[in-house]
Amino acid sequence: MYRFDMQPVQTNSSSHPCLMLHGLISTPNEFSVVRNSLEQKGASVHAPMLPGYSFEAGQKPTSWRDWLEAARRELYEQSDLHGPVVLGGLCIGAVTALALAAEERERVAGLVLLSPTLFYDGWGLSKLRRLRHLGYYIPGLKRRITVPEVEPFGVKNPQIRKFIAREMKQKAHSSAGAAHLPLWAIHEAERQMAHVRRQLHRIHAPTLILHAREDEVASLKSPNFLMKSLASRDRRMVVLENSYHMITLDNDRHTVVDEMAKFLRRPVGTRPHHDVSVASNPIVVPQPIFAGDPTCQPL
Repeated sequence: MYRFDMQPVQTNSSSHPCLMLHGLISTPNEFSVVRNSLEQKGASVHAPMLPGYSFEAGQKPTSWRDWLEAARRELYEQSDLHGPVVLGGLCIGAVTALALAAEERERVAGLVLLSPTLFYDGWGLSKLRRLRHLGYYIPGLKRRITVPEVEPFGVKNPQIRKFIAREMKQKAHSSAGAAHLPLWAIHEAERQMAHVRRQLHRIHAPTLILHAREDEVASLKSPNFLMKSLASRDRRMVVLENSYHMITLDNDRHTVVDEMAKFLRRPVGTRPHHDVSVASNPIVVPQPIFAGDPTCQPL
């Protein structure tokens, strides 16, 4: 590995260091399970709090560009120490990672996108969130409205869901995120999604995408759009069959760890490939697959 002045950096790990960004108005606790497992496999994972983006009491409105700059500072700190890092995130954290990758190509060795959300179109969106656009443009309204998180809280596993529901009742947030999302934050997230959709042609980093077929926040439209639009020739999409949105906490979390560990161990510049796999029965597709092709919806 090298710093940007091309001086070698000594490391004892065979894995690329990884910077992971949590979901919207949440905390790094979303990664606690997978981070511990990855570190046991020799990986180095940094999941920071981001001022203005991470959950905090009395949260004040910020813009998606503020989130991007907070993430950029973390990327600079990690890449100055280690050289190019693997950058990733969950949900809107993955969207922020994509926005950074489009601008900071020399600092990003690869992308790990967990439940990437480029469209809010999942089956579990509440009626309030479906009506969100009505509140976006009425002056002052989006600063006063919050949208409660409801069952299933992004989790298919009933035991884990009960634990999260209990956390939600006891405090204002849980391992799966905030109990209420402010409307201004949802609006800023959608503004960032729109920006990123226009920037995907600039992203050449090797990319791993993990997304649940039954994701209740974002359907497979989001990862399929990425597979079609990213400029990277080296991209892999894994469809998880036994989880909802919070794949780092749910039934497929072990698959998430295994896929991430393999990706982090890969040397930079490995042979480009482009495939879609189903986690329960991996399928490596030898020819390129594009989102418009029906084969991009694994059966």
